[in-house]
Amino acid sequence: MQILRTLSALVVLVVAVAAWLMAAAPPADTSYLQATAMASASRAPPASVPATPPPNVHWRALDQRELARWRGPYWLRWDLPATTAPANARALRLSLRAASQPYWNGQPLPPNGTVGRNAGEERPGRIDSLRVLPAAAGPDTLVVLASSQHQWLRLRSADALIAVGPVASLYAHPLIPWLIAALATGALGAACLYLLAAQRGRPPVPGARVLLALGAVGLALPVLEGWRPLLGYPYPWHGPRLLALLLLHLSAAILLPAYLARRFGVAVPIGLRVTYLATLLCIAAFVPGFDGRGAALLLLSLLAAAALLLRARGEPDERWPILTLVSAGALAIPLLGGAFLDGPYFLFLAVLMGFLLVRHAAQLRTLDQHNALLREERARLSLQLLQRGIQPHWLMNTLTCLQELIEQAPMRASALVQSLAEQFDRLRQSSSQQYVALEDELALCRNHLDIVGMAIDQHIAFQVDVQQRGLQLPPGVLHAQVENALTHAGAAACAAQPFQLHVQREGLHWVLVLRSARGSAPHRGQGTGTRYIEASLAAACPDGWRFVQGPDGAHWCGRMELTCAS
Repeated sequence: MQILRTLSALVVLVVAVAAWLMAAAPPADTSYLQATAMASASRAPPASVPATPPPNVHWRALDQRELARWRGPYWLRWDLPATTAPANARALRLSLRAASQPYWNGQPLPPNGTVGRNAGEERPGRIDSLRVLPAAAGPDTLVVLASSQHQWLRLRSADALIAVGPVASLYAHPLIPWLIAALATGALGAACLYLLAAQRGRPPVPGARVLLALGAVGLALPVLEGWRPLLGYPYPWHGPRLLALLLLHLSAAILLPAYLARRFGVAVPIGLRVTYLATLLCIAAFVPGFDGRGAALLLLSLLAAAALLLRARGEPDERWPILTLVSAGALAIPLLGGAFLDGPYFLFLAVLMGFLLVRHAAQLRTLDQHNALLREERARLSLQLLQRGIQPHWLMNTLTCLQELIEQAPMRASALVQSLAEQFDRLRQSSSQQYVALEDELALCRNHLDIVGMAIDQHIAFQVDVQQRGLQLPPGVLHAQVENALTHAGAAACAAQPFQLHVQREGLHWVLVLRSARGSAPHRGQGTGTRYIEASLAAACPDGWRFVQGPDGAHWCGRMELTCAS
């Protein structure tokens, strides 16, 4: 079953990536071209837009890096070879971070914004513009007058490109690959909603908030990436969009290892955490190109996630599918490079996040079932605590003693009745709680010893040495030990040999050592009192507890260790 799950996840990832690449591949009859020449407009454009550049324009070979620094106005030229496609069925896609006025074979096309000599004159154009081309035969020339006065973020390359091809291909092609991304994003959104519904009304589970934050990043990434091809925007928004994408990649690189470390309980030294964060920040600041930075951040986060999964222990059914997915993603990045961020990354993230979210929700369901069993166990233990507090043998002896005291010592009888009322009230309160304060448990024990002491007309001492306050423990665990001592050693022996309780904290553990009279009963430590203590500790402290007891010289010693009692 585990192998089948792993293979299924791999098949889904490979098919999704292949589908994306097939959909994103340009149609065979569409050409993508860089400009062949560029020139600075030495004079401001006149009021009437010229049909061609002035004769004295000095054309030079295109340099995309230098063009990225120009603000304009400037000229760009494309020389296209002859085509056999029908002349009346072609369209032009111009990708340029500028306001632009294109001329096709000297004929002006509709402008994209308004070219200007300064920011006040310019009206920013959209980063991508589509124009239907007029009918023409033979080689074609595209000349573009442009300005980038509102470009505030300096990029490494201008990325001035055109695509010429059939109208249907250019208008429909950007939508096809994003249909796949939309399906992946919808699946991821459904998984996030499923986890939110599963988490509602429950106490926070370790890593749940980190996982939801990672899911939010996974939803925001395709939205920002699809903003340009699906809706478009004025070119000044291109810089903020790239910075937002970089921030999301950085967030994903932090959140993915953080969640896996919490989910599988892998301890990461603080020095290693600081080194990892510093490396991520250096990549985000100094690696050239936004695509290069995003790919490097993703690769480092996947490698870190793989290292954490290899260090984790237990839960192989959960770890190995995730390790397979992150390894496949880490291998795909060197093969696809920056193209991995333009589509396959969203599919990979949707598959990975969908698996993590669904498995986390399944973990919540398992915890619900476990908590339901614990609630049933608590109810049973509460009833048992009440039953032990009013057991017929002890109650009958107390009432018999009370009858004698009424006749012989009315004041002592009144005190005994008051102590009995306090005892039953404390038992009622303790039985309804999962944890009680140490002081309340000690008051219950002392009240019980007072009642027994009145019956035998002897004081039974309870000495306490507490080194640190704030202890919470399951109700009745000390009271049950006191009852065992009275039952097996006898009240007289307990009066002669006082109870001694020592409480201290050792790291994350609370340690309680209770000494009492030893007695001579051969079966002590094997009865219902011991089973009640062990069941109470297991129900209240499932993450860790320990209870041992036995003779220690003239004493009987019970030692409890709790890791969840504060």
